[in-house]
Amino acid sequence: MKTVELYDIFELRFPASKTPLAVFANEEVRKEIYGFQVSDDEYAIRFMPEMIGTWHYSVGDLTGELVVTPNTGGNHGKVVAVGCRFEYADGGRYIPVGTTCYAWTHQSPELIKQTLATLADSPFNKVRMCLFPKSMPYNRNDPERYPFLSDAEGSWDVTRPDFLFWEEFEANIAQLRDLGIEADLILFHPYDRWGFSKLTREQNLAYLDYAIRRLAAYRNIWWAIANEYDFILTKDNDDWDAFGERLQAADPYGHLISNHNGITPYPKRDWLTHCSIQTKDMVRSKYWRTSYELPIIMEEFGYEGDIEYEWGNITAFELVSRAWQAVVNGAYPTHGETYWREDEVLWWAKGGVLHGESPQRLAFLKNLLYEIGDLSAGIRSSVGQAPNGSSEESQANNDAAWFMQVMGKLSPAERINAMLNMIPPTATNENHALQYFGRSRPCFKELHLPESGTYRVEIIDAWEMTRDIALPEASGTHRLPLPAKEGIALLVTRLTGAPITHI
Repeated sequence: MKTVELYDIFELRFPASKTPLAVFANEEVRKEIYGFQVSDDEYAIRFMPEMIGTWHYSVGDLTGELVVTPNTGGNHGKVVAVGCRFEYADGGRYIPVGTTCYAWTHQSPELIKQTLATLADSPFNKVRMCLFPKSMPYNRNDPERYPFLSDAEGSWDVTRPDFLFWEEFEANIAQLRDLGIEADLILFHPYDRWGFSKLTREQNLAYLDYAIRRLAAYRNIWWAIANEYDFILTKDNDDWDAFGERLQAADPYGHLISNHNGITPYPKRDWLTHCSIQTKDMVRSKYWRTSYELPIIMEEFGYEGDIEYEWGNITAFELVSRAWQAVVNGAYPTHGETYWREDEVLWWAKGGVLHGESPQRLAFLKNLLYEIGDLSAGIRSSVGQAPNGSSEESQANNDAAWFMQVMGKLSPAERINAMLNMIPPTATNENHALQYFGRSRPCFKELHLPESGTYRVEIIDAWEMTRDIALPEASGTHRLPLPAKEGIALLVTRLTGAPITHI
């Protein structure tokens, strides 16, 4: 009898003249799994079991039994969205702190190996990456292989996959999985000189079917429909909806689905599991959380680097500061690095080696978040904003509504203080409150804790990566001295008493 660990891959291979269909069933669940072609005369079916116990399978006249054993080690299953946060399928904690490395799988074997070694020694647990090659500055090389072969006229034939390309690509996905890193897989993008962005809808749906059947059994797959969908002028929202609906319907495991914007976040859809948003305005995330009621990942808010483009030359401090701003406003940050190199091997494009100062500081932030737990439930959010509402008037109205709600919860003295200070962004959960001052440099903080109970107060330096206990056990009102420098945060931990709603 065959065995496989929960959330791992069970594979069948056999000769066939047409795409096979398998049925996997236990006492509670029945799943239909389509196969895919792996060579000119061989097909495969891959199954990722999500329940332990005995499964029965059949493919035509072939039948068998599969025993699924419990998951072990770092195998926690796929990542799922729960409200405005994420977790693993087995209930384990997952807080994304990702990086961007678009075309790393389209490079030489030596550079791919170097990229994986760098990721293994990094804090990143998610990678934004493209399935198609990418053509833009600092990424002009042609890959050795492409997802599909050409027809007699030189056009891409989506019915003829390049099997060696897919074997190498999925090997990279498996290597990320073994490192505990999610593959946030971008399926379409506008930076194309090979003609992939000009495929018809029918061709794209055939491509998606093959990708789903081949890759969905990898537990670390996320479907990112597009990078900057609104810059792909050959497609419209009907296309994107068709792709999202196909991914939702055809993926037997329900992996996460997003559609990343260039300018306007994609409208809320039933198939959308989370938002991947490009913006420098971290405060906006609390509006999107309220509008979408989904997890928000801030991606492409600027890259640490020094290249000529505005989006690729922010300082390491600025990237780290924006990451902290994302967190206290209810979102999750994604890193990128674009330091100029004479060989044009920039991390954001091709991978290789990281040269910046932000990764170790993002590791500090990530470790803190895993220690104190998810903060998404206690983010102050606005009311009444529809998805994609972006006018200054809309923002002002929401800011005013939120501010009035906060004011109603404060005492008269606290209200005056809040009106003068405009309350820095704060995130809370049952036992913690995290406040970040960003580029502001206050020399003290009027701290308002519950009168009953005890609370520990720490001053955190996001850049120096230090945590100093300022008040070991406190309650009530305190004037707390601060270092009067940029990048300072406060962490309040409940020891006894009521949960913290504001500080």
